[in-house]
Amino acid sequence: MSDAVITAILASIAIGLFGWFITLGRTMLDRHKVYKWLQSNTLDEPGETHVDTPTLAKGTLLPENRVRRACMSDQRIYHYSIDCDQWSIWRKEPQSVYEKRGVLFI
Repeated sequence: MSDAVITAILASIAIGLFGWFITLGRTMLDRHKVYKWLQSNTLDEPGETHVDTPTLAKGTLLPENRVRRACMSDQRIYHYSIDCDQWSIWRKEPQSVYEKRGVLFI
């Protein structure tokens, strides 16, 4: 093999690795940003634990596909979906409004 072919192969490998590291770094930053936003904008209270994907994207200023990828790859973020994707750092399923106060009798 000639030197030009070897150089081309090595350059292709280097470019591929560089692109992979850039994607990995961006994903790590996205995960951190989404987790911090959820930590500061949600509470462990009924109706306050879960946020849908569009709200999370608007709050973090990230596209929805990057928010979804960051949430799916972070084990600290829980996914809940019945009619739309919702994310939480507090619990997998949303709390019932009766959980803290109990059932009221008339």
